[in-house]
Amino acid sequence: MRHTRRRILQAQRLAAGAAATAAVLALGAAPAHADTFRTATESGWGPTMSAGRANAEANARAALNAQAAQAGETCPSVTTTSTHVYTAPDGSAYVFSATASGTCVPQPQPAYTVPRSATRQGGGTSSTAAIQAGSQAARADILAAGVACANWSTTSTPVYTAPGGAWYIYNVTVSAMCTN
Repeated sequence: MRHTRRRILQAQRLAAGAAATAAVLALGAAPAHADTFRTATESGWGPTMSAGRANAEANARAALNAQAAQAGETCPSVTTTSTHVYTAPDGSAYVFSATASGTCVPQPQPAYTVPRSATRQGGGTSSTAAIQAGSQAARADILAAGVACANWSTTSTPVYTAPGGAWYIYNVTVSAMCTN
């Protein structure tokens, strides 16, 4: 059993070395401006031929998707090929190397078309602290809808100032353009 495990590790290292060579030969991550053909190679093993192949192909797909995500892309159409690398002498493990390939496309930017706003009251020991507290609460109200927003703006109106300036209260309105 010890020799079987060692052979599996050797086969995985061999497959990983092939993957590293393929990565060096492949072009670097292209910027996400146009469709990009990408490829990734990984290894995997399992107790049956089909499980070993499936694990290697899943690992290759995951590596390709991670590579695309780093470039701000998604890969809608991916194909995989796999090669049997090694079988343990007792038949307990099957090692495969797999390559996933596909054309990856830039992820669309979200459309910020829905105006949202919220008004909250904030208090603090200075006008800046009061406005900040109201602003944080109003932003939280907008983001509680589970949306992404951009182009934030804040307006504030004084409501009350304690004698001697010990406490300030402001109405704070926060506005943004959101995805929905």
